[in-house]
Amino acid sequence: DASRPAARDRARPDPITGAPMKKYVLVLGISVALAVSGGIGIADRPDPKPASAVATGIRINPGDGRDLTAVVANLEETLRRVPDDHVTWATLALAYVEQVRVSGDVTLYDQAEAAVARSLEIEPDDNVAALTAASALHGVKHEFQEALAYADEALAIDPYHPAALVLRVDALTEQGRYDEQLAALRTADRRQPGVPVAARYAYAYELRGDLPRATAILRRSAASATAGDRAHVLTLLADLERRRSRTAEAGRLLVVVRRIDRGYLPALISRARQAVATDRLSHATRLWERVVARADHPEHHVELGELYAATGRPRLAAQQFEPLEKYATEQDSTSLGRELDVALFMADHGDPEIGLAAARAEWRSRQGIPAADALGWTLHRTGQSRAALRFAKIATRLGTPDAGFWIHRGLIEASLGLTGPARRHLAYALRLDPGISPAQRDRAERVVDRLT
Repeated sequence: DASRPAARDRARPDPITGAPMKKYVLVLGISVALAVSGGIGIADRPDPKPASAVATGIRINPGDGRDLTAVVANLEETLRRVPDDHVTWATLALAYVEQVRVSGDVTLYDQAEAAVARSLEIEPDDNVAALTAASALHGVKHEFQEALAYADEALAIDPYHPAALVLRVDALTEQGRYDEQLAALRTADRRQPGVPVAARYAYAYELRGDLPRATAILRRSAASATAGDRAHVLTLLADLERRRSRTAEAGRLLVVVRRIDRGYLPALISRARQAVATDRLSHATRLWERVVARADHPEHHVELGELYAATGRPRLAAQQFEPLEKYATEQDSTSLGRELDVALFMADHGDPEIGLAAARAEWRSRQGIPAADALGWTLHRTGQSRAALRFAKIATRLGTPDAGFWIHRGLIEASLGLTGPARRHLAYALRLDPGISPAQRDRAERVVDRLT
C-alpha cells in the first residue's frame, strides 16, 4: 500500500494553467504480499473510508462513456449562482474532459483548462478536485506522465479520492507499466471498490488474455450496479462475450442495455460491431452512420468507411476516407499520434509515412500494447518488416486476445517468410472477435489461404 505522503510547501506553476500550486511527493511502497483477492468483493475487508469533503454531489466516472451534456449544463448553472465554488469548477473541468471522450469535440480542451485555472485561482492550496481534473485532462491529451503526476498529487492530499484512484490506474496502463497497474488496482479496490475499479480490473485481465476472469468480474459487478453503471458494465460484458465469439450472449446483453438506456453511445458502438460479427453488414452500416452522427471521432469514420468498402459502395467509402486523409495531413505527428486508429488508417489507405510518424510520436508518450501494435504495423507498411516484428511481439507479449494485434503480427511474419508462426497466429486471430473490420478479416484470410 502507499506510505504516508510528504508535502513540500514550495510553489510551482501548473503546466496547464500557469497557476501556483503546492508540490506533493507520493512515495509508493507496494507490498509484494498483496493478493488480487483483496478487492472487488472477493475477500472480506473493512469498509472503505468515505470520500473526502471536497467530493461533489455529482459523480463523474472517468471513461464510462456517458453523455454528460445535462450534467455540464447543471454545473454551469450552479456556477452562475455560486461563482466561487472551486469544487464545482473542477468538477466542470472533469465533465468537459469526459465530453471530449464521448463527442470528440476537442474545443472543450480550452474550456476544461479554463475551469481548472479558475478552480485553482479560488483555492490554490490542497485543491484535490482541481488536481484530479488536471490528471484527467492530461490523460485525454495522452500526456500520461503528467496525468500520473497529478493523480499522485491528488492522492497525496486525499488517498481515498475515487476519480484520482482510477485515473492513476489509467495512466499506468497507457504507459505499459502493467505490474504497477495491478498494484494500483489493488489499492483502488481496497479504498473505493465499485464499478470504475471493477471495469479496470476486467480490462487488466483482458490484456493478459484471461477473458473468463474478466467476464466473471464484470458479471459480479453488474449484479450490484445501479441503472447507469449497469448499462456501462453490461456493455463491457457484451464486448467481452463477442470477443469470445459468444455472439448470442453478447446480443442478449445489449438488449438489456437498450432497456436501461436507449441512448448510451458505447452500447450503440457495441451493437454495430455485433452486427458485423453476425454478418449483418447493412445493419452494421446503419448503426455506424448513427454513431458518426453523434460522435465525430475519426476512428468512427474509419470503421464506417471500411464497411462501405466491404459492401460495395466505394463512393461512400471515399466520402469517409478523403476528409480523414486531409485531417491526418494537417495534423502534427504528436497530435495525430493520439488517434492511433487514424495512424493505422493512413498506413492502410493513405500515406504510410504519416502513419509511421504518428505512431512513433505516440510510442514516445506511451509504451503500452496498442501503441506497440500501431508502431509495428506502420513500420511494416513502410517496408521495415524486420523492425516491425519486434513491436508486434511486444504488442502480443501478454497474450492479449485482440484479433487486430494477431493479424498484424501474422502478416508481418508472412512477409518475412516465417510461414509456421504466420499461419499459427493468423489462424488464432481468425478465431477471435468476429466483429473486427471486414477488411482486416479478408486480408488475413487471403494470406492464410496462400500459406496452406
